[in-house]
Amino acid sequence: MAWSRAIVYSVLSARLWSPTNAEYIWPNEDIDEVEKILFEGDNPFDGPGSGFASILGDCHGLIGTPSDPLGRSLGAEWLRNSYHDMATANVHTGTGGLDASIVFEMDRAENVGQAFQETFDTFKGARNSRASMADLFAIATVMALGDCSDGKVIIPFRGGRVDAVGPGPSGVPEPQQDLATHTESFANQGFNVTEMIALVACGHSIGGVHGVDFPTIVPNPPDSGTDNTVTFDTTTDNFDNFVLANLKILHISAKEFVANVSQNPLAFGQNETTRSDFRIFNADGGDLISQMAASQDFFLSTCTTMLERMLNTVPRSVKLTDVIKPASVKPRKLFLTVNADGTLFVNGIIRITDTVLGSSGSQVTIHPVSRLGKPLPIAIGTTKRGFTGGCGFTNCGPDYTYYEFNTTVSAKDGISSFTVETKDSSTGKVTTYSNGGAGFPFSDDIQPIISQSNQTIITIDGTDHLQLNITAAVLNAEQFTDISLIVPQPSNVTAPISPWVQDRVSLKPSHKIQGTSFTIYTGTWQSNSAAISHPFDVVATGPTRTVSSLFNSWQDIPFV
Repeated sequence: MAWSRAIVYSVLSARLWSPTNAEYIWPNEDIDEVEKILFEGDNPFDGPGSGFASILGDCHGLIGTPSDPLGRSLGAEWLRNSYHDMATANVHTGTGGLDASIVFEMDRAENVGQAFQETFDTFKGARNSRASMADLFAIATVMALGDCSDGKVIIPFRGGRVDAVGPGPSGVPEPQQDLATHTESFANQGFNVTEMIALVACGHSIGGVHGVDFPTIVPNPPDSGTDNTVTFDTTTDNFDNFVLANLKILHISAKEFVANVSQNPLAFGQNETTRSDFRIFNADGGDLISQMAASQDFFLSTCTTMLERMLNTVPRSVKLTDVIKPASVKPRKLFLTVNADGTLFVNGIIRITDTVLGSSGSQVTIHPVSRLGKPLPIAIGTTKRGFTGGCGFTNCGPDYTYYEFNTTVSAKDGISSFTVETKDSSTGKVTTYSNGGAGFPFSDDIQPIISQSNQTIITIDGTDHLQLNITAAVLNAEQFTDISLIVPQPSNVTAPISPWVQDRVSLKPSHKIQGTSFTIYTGTWQSNSAAISHPFDVVATGPTRTVSSLFNSWQDIPFV
């Protein structure tokens, strides 16, 4: 079986995004980063076109257009990548699945084509210690299905996938294999014969076979300047919002097969040996494919279920999170500066969903709390950071407004947390968001001082190195025996991906700020290249406790 740039077209109203019932408690290291990648898309901080949904654009994305002679589809490549990564799973032994081992397996004949390297190149810069490559591959597939179907295919996303450290076994189904081999392969993946038929039908509802990759299936004339793509049916990339048009589009792939008029080269191609879809679709006598052709709802519900199962096939040792839904209120970029006059300047950004804001907008007020629980001067949020259209395609999630805030408090009082209050401009209704009752944590025990830190590139022996110069404020520094800057780095820089290790640099005391209990610490970390930077931590460890400021973004550090 070849999932050559296939893309699925399905919809279930019950699967569309809806606000979560359980309150999202922030921070949550297991889901915060993937929640941002999945639901924010473009935002005011990362610049236009930074979200992966924007890279997609449509079914073809930035790679081409529907008239592209190469016939390649970026969204379809993302789906094909995930299937091939998952396809060597063995549910009987509990090994394999969606684990990003595909990045070590691109030279295999079963993984022919550019889809895998292109997908990896697109996502490798977003991988970090809180977003595995395997999770990014799954997010890519969720986005591809949602974007290419104009929001009619929404797969609930669970995080927590763990990246492999090397290649897995071979065994991705190939078109020339017989039905018995395919049946055994899908059984190892956890799918019975009926489910095998469904998964192939869903995966091949849109997409095609490229002659440049499969010349025995689709002749590829030399020097043609194209991939010589033959699509699975006559409606490639033809997604429509009208119900009647959707009925026609969604049925046509299965109906064409049932009527024996399909152009699918894996069903009725010139090479009988590689007619894998024909063998698979007839594995039950044609019963399931006939049902899928006859009922749109059945087709859609079956595809949604099967593709979700595909993404959630992981090694037995991996435990996925609950379905991740967007937080209604979520802090972003919380900063603190210790002033010479004995005060703290506190500022940050609050991301709020459109489901929380009233129809005419809301007034947003931040209520900080001191270390001892005393109310501090309030801050009024402003919308200077503007608005983002969520994750970039219909039904994937809410829209957001970003509210900036700042306030000045006594360094003696300090700050420990805050709550967020919204007041509907039209009804006057006031709602307080307390993050599960304890408030949103904002500790002043240790914080990098962004305005006094910087990053630069230095050249040593002809090689560029990325350098981070950090200034941090530490409260009651005498309680700690070690104060460090930690930057996670790959354990094997020559591998496509590898586990993260902590690169630690001890920070040194600079001076104590008169009239306060804060001491300023400084330090420098230097990479082995000018590679993409990983979020950093500052951590203070002592005999009785450890305090930290985690996952700070290099983007916030001035470049000099």
